[in-house]
Amino acid sequence: MAYAAAQGGNETVIYMRDAEQCKTINNEHRNPKYLSDFSLHVEGGGEIRGICTLEDLKEELSTPGVVILHALPCQLTPPWFKEHKDIIPKDALICCTAKGLYLRTNQLMGHAILDALDRSDQPLAFLSGPSFAEEIMKGNPTTLVVASDELFQAVRIQRLLSNFKTVRVFTSDDPVGVQLGGALKNPLAVGAGMVAGMGFGTNTLSAMVTRASHELRQLCIAMGGNPRTIDGLAGIGDLMLTCFSSQSRNQRCGQRLMKGERVEDIQKDCTVEGIATADVAIVYADMCGLDLPIFRCVHSLIHKKISADDAVLDLMGRRSQK
Repeated sequence: MAYAAAQGGNETVIYMRDAEQCKTINNEHRNPKYLSDFSLHVEGGGEIRGICTLEDLKEELSTPGVVILHALPCQLTPPWFKEHKDIIPKDALICCTAKGLYLRTNQLMGHAILDALDRSDQPLAFLSGPSFAEEIMKGNPTTLVVASDELFQAVRIQRLLSNFKTVRVFTSDDPVGVQLGGALKNPLAVGAGMVAGMGFGTNTLSAMVTRASHELRQLCIAMGGNPRTIDGLAGIGDLMLTCFSSQSRNQRCGQRLMKGERVEDIQKDCTVEGIATADVAIVYADMCGLDLPIFRCVHSLIHKKISADDAVLDLMGRRSQK
């Protein structure tokens, strides 16, 4: 996202705690920890700088009109904002790129962030859509959607990140739907990996994704979102990306679970948002009085409450519906 912002001609600052990582970004124009083969130098674009001290962060956040593109994993996001709330301006636009739900309180990211900041009127936006970071760095054409209760805030992010060459951003006034789509496709992608891990093919995976999108739409409506959002980039778009590609951490997690690996061991290797989100999805389903059989089967398989064979029988043996 920093690279995309710089391509749009914006001065961009990446905050991190690792001084050596920061030094490499500033001296060599690459990130030694993530996608290190790609240059962060943008020809004809904005500058990308690294900072690693709280004093520098405080100074940068004092810039008038500052926009915060927040990209920490979901479970670390509210604690980070709570820790730094005293230096975050009340009028700063925060754009959350984390796609997940907050497990500790079973909240959408927006609600969790506002609680962490102890504010009700912080400007917020939520960026989602089918977007692997490596493909953005390669310059592959990518489309995203950004949502905010105040549409003009979404337009600010749209103008910040759209470069009219490789990244195009659409706007939405449905932050609930965009957050749910971005978050709940994660456990469904774990389920897609389970389908592959069981040895099934494209018939099964296509059926699973199609019916999963129906369940996602049901939950979105029940939670106050717009079902049309699920038909777009934040829903079907992101769902197809993560379910059909082995680049997806969630999809690979599902395959590894079906091979007998433990959740705890898989999460030592990488962040898998779909594990935590699966738990919250069931809380939401129960709260809304929804069945959502695919979500429930994925959740049960993650926690080894049922076998793979039983999951297939449960889904295929259900009463026929229209």
